[in-house]
Amino acid sequence: MAENKVTYRIPKDKSSYVFSYRHPLVKDASGYGKKIQRGAGTSNESEMTKLAEQLQTLISDERWHHVSKRMEALEKFDKRVVEAFYDCMPNTIETNSALDVITLPSLEDGYANAALVGMSGCGKTTLLRKMMGTTKKGFPTTSTNRTTTCDMQIIRAKVSQYEMAVQFVARNEVESDLMDNLQDSIKYILTKNKEAEDIDDMELLLTILNHSEMSTRLTYTLGMPEVNDEEDEEDEEDDDSFKDEDQDELFSLPDYEIDIEKKDKFLWELRDRVIRIAGKYTLEMQDEIDAAIAEDEDVLLVIDDIITAIIEKFDLLQGGKKTNPKVAWPEGWYFSTDNYDEFITKAKIFVSDSYKAWGKLLTPLVKAIRLKGPFVEAESDEVIPMVITDGIGLGHSTNSISVPASVLSRCAKADVIIFVDSAANPMMANAKEALKSLIEYGYADKIVFAFTKMDLVSGNNYRNLGDKKQHVFTTLKNYLMFLRKQENTVLSDSEVQSIMNNCIYFSYLNKIKISKVTTTGLEQLNTKIDAIVSKHISTDDVSFSYEALKLYYYIKESTLKFRKIWAEKTGYSCITNNTEHWTRIRALSRRLGLMGQENYCELQPLADFAAIVQENINIFINQPEKVTPAQTSEEVADELKRLIKRSIGEGFRELNRKRMWTNDDAHKSWESAYNEMGRGSRNRRARIIENIFDTAAPNLADIPNLTEEQELYLKEVITLVESVLDKYRCVLRRFNY
Repeated sequence: MAENKVTYRIPKDKSSYVFSYRHPLVKDASGYGKKIQRGAGTSNESEMTKLAEQLQTLISDERWHHVSKRMEALEKFDKRVVEAFYDCMPNTIETNSALDVITLPSLEDGYANAALVGMSGCGKTTLLRKMMGTTKKGFPTTSTNRTTTCDMQIIRAKVSQYEMAVQFVARNEVESDLMDNLQDSIKYILTKNKEAEDIDDMELLLTILNHSEMSTRLTYTLGMPEVNDEEDEEDEEDDDSFKDEDQDELFSLPDYEIDIEKKDKFLWELRDRVIRIAGKYTLEMQDEIDAAIAEDEDVLLVIDDIITAIIEKFDLLQGGKKTNPKVAWPEGWYFSTDNYDEFITKAKIFVSDSYKAWGKLLTPLVKAIRLKGPFVEAESDEVIPMVITDGIGLGHSTNSISVPASVLSRCAKADVIIFVDSAANPMMANAKEALKSLIEYGYADKIVFAFTKMDLVSGNNYRNLGDKKQHVFTTLKNYLMFLRKQENTVLSDSEVQSIMNNCIYFSYLNKIKISKVTTTGLEQLNTKIDAIVSKHISTDDVSFSYEALKLYYYIKESTLKFRKIWAEKTGYSCITNNTEHWTRIRALSRRLGLMGQENYCELQPLADFAAIVQENINIFINQPEKVTPAQTSEEVADELKRLIKRSIGEGFRELNRKRMWTNDDAHKSWESAYNEMGRGSRNRRARIIENIFDTAAPNLADIPNLTEEQELYLKEVITLVESVLDKYRCVLRRFNY
């Protein structure tokens, strides 16, 4: 097939045409246009010929080669052609534009922005239910696994209407996940020697539909085959005083009937098709198998059929308005009603994971959701205006050296950070590292600690609730004092006191009846939020002076540390216990190159570098050469340092995004790293990533032996720091380099 030639055919066992082409902008591992295959939805040859001609125009005419041309193309070409061309393009760095139909109010409007932060499973979502008054509705969903899979913004407002805006993940992201799934599925089949009786049907279907990261769980949307479960359900004790929320939940959804026979037929045929495809391959192919599967037209046809089945599920979007109604895969959706029950029922479509609703959920397709309404806290009659933001938890990995960029973004925009931690296991390793990072970014005075699960704190050494609170509090205090005593301390005495004064305790959050501890906790939370947002310390009459030459050494140390860590992670310098498996580095490359995401699980080079730079620059900021006036109080000096640290942190994260990711060269390099397949691909991928870092975070030579690239990087960082210091009437004395 010529690289720019559209072909079409009616595959075996199909009644309509499928067209194939190679995309001029999306490349495969060999540098050729990526093979794209789509169902045309027609069996008419004349119609198919016209569609192919239109697609050929889009491919050949470079005027159409930008995502901004999509809407214009819809006016001229058939939407099937437009979608086949533009849906395949890599995402640029995405915004939450689909959410902006609901204005996000600010502190100036009387709304404090409270960001929920905490480890997965710590009780963030359960606390959110109490803050929304939605516990009886079992909304948002909680479970033993990580369940918050998208960014969520809740606007508590004194209004009569309930509103929701949803932003969906892009189609090409789901297609990319499906390709990973099918590669894994075929390898699984091969390990069973292709003997059908050795293949676990359910395991195979789960592998086909659910990504290994569990970020895209299409079983929620497409369901699973009906099976007879002969096992008796475990009896559960029922406490009338504190009944579990989920026992009371009536899981209701819009009138959407699932054709069970059709669903099961599709899934079983899907299994059979993948088994047949696997027959083409052997385990001996090893390094070449992923590349071969990516080019397999039968695999591409399976992906297209799954996507078609997903698109049918968008029929659940009833009663609202799509952001872009002309296309099959919507960008977003908006809905409003004055009926509370109807609103919650609709919202569950996007955030629930209940097996009772599998086949009726769009949860894995949601990128972000914004909700607005007269939400009332548990046991309260008054709507307290507030914006509450939540997102994916921090996870439990101890390998991460930084807080995810998405979490930092929430914290930077927030007026208050509600750090949620489980009292049953307070201040575990990851919680400590997350807290340290937030302090280093200058957010210490924003933090309110919310200790959940006080009801699970037990032991013969606790006489009463007061003893339990003291135990939890002491655990936090000890860590703060540890940080305070470090040679290059990350926080001051006033910051230690601020955090210790802002601790709240909650118990039985997962029960419908609210406990006295939680009632008190919610009241205290509102009081502390008010105190934080109303607090103001003037720094107008204070100034610091710094030497830029000292800053150079901290920048140099930061790049050296980062480059050493990531050379080990990719395996570029050497293979060590810290070297990540090549599949994880490839997955990271896919997110940066194709999906508009900064990290893969705890692998987050942008956040890692920003954290290392922040840590070192903070040492610099904490040690000014001169303070004016000399008698400035510690409280005022600490406040000015926090303001400087926040601004530098936010500025450097943006600078680093441009240098390491969003500029065209870096973005294409991450895509190239992902596309590397076959023998030796790990080393080639590591080399590509190292080249990205050579430009974005170059190791600095001694002055005056800087290369042009090193000098440019140093200049950009020093200019950033200087502009922040100037903003706060501080001085940075330059030097020649």
